[in-house]
Amino acid sequence: MLQLAICDRSSEYRRQLSELLEERLQTIASEVELFSSAEELLRYLNAGYAPDIAVLGISDEAESAVSLAEQLNVLSPACRIIFVSDELRFATEVYRADHVWFLLRGELDSRIGPALRKALSSLDSFRSRGIVIRSRARANFVPLDDVLYVERVCRQTLVRTEKEIFSSSERPNRLLSGGLSDQFIHCHRSYWVNKSRIEALEHEDFVLTNGERIPISRSRRAAAREAFFDISR
Repeated sequence: MLQLAICDRSSEYRRQLSELLEERLQTIASEVELFSSAEELLRYLNAGYAPDIAVLGISDEAESAVSLAEQLNVLSPACRIIFVSDELRFATEVYRADHVWFLLRGELDSRIGPALRKALSSLDSFRSRGIVIRSRARANFVPLDDVLYVERVCRQTLVRTEKEIFSSSERPNRLLSGGLSDQFIHCHRSYWVNKSRIEALEHEDFVLTNGERIPISRSRRAAAREAFFDISR
């Protein structure tokens, strides 16, 4: 489910933005959280909240919203940010933080749709380059090229690289959603192997570039072999 955060001092603007987002995202399962201040949203972020899209309001000064966006870039790197401002003069200040759109409140009705489409497209592009792993304090971005395989152990999903192991409570199908799923071979009930890190196929195992062997279950052997030979074509 798509997670959206709206942060604005004005309850009227929060309500207006919420209604517009829900109207434009009717075909997408989504959940909108409303925040009245940067401090409130930061408390949620530090507790593990990681929105997919954040709409940040700018009223009489830009510092609070831009500072919040900078911290969002660190705590939740996949989050796509849209700024909404009362005045055009703040347009240059927002470039301190990574964001996808700056729009004026007066053009919300006509511009929020294109801004959302850009945010969704940017989100998909970002996720296709790696895995976002949410933890209690922050969200880590693991580049796809670094990932060896993903393993489900009990109720934890482990993303293994040559140097580190990242743990997530999310299921693999959630972590590998979107275009990422095409980059992995589900070769066993508990294993998803990064296609680019497969060195060889040896009957019941994939041999990875670091020498590790990942088992291929009997029930998935035919599909795994077909996927492997597709890589070589």
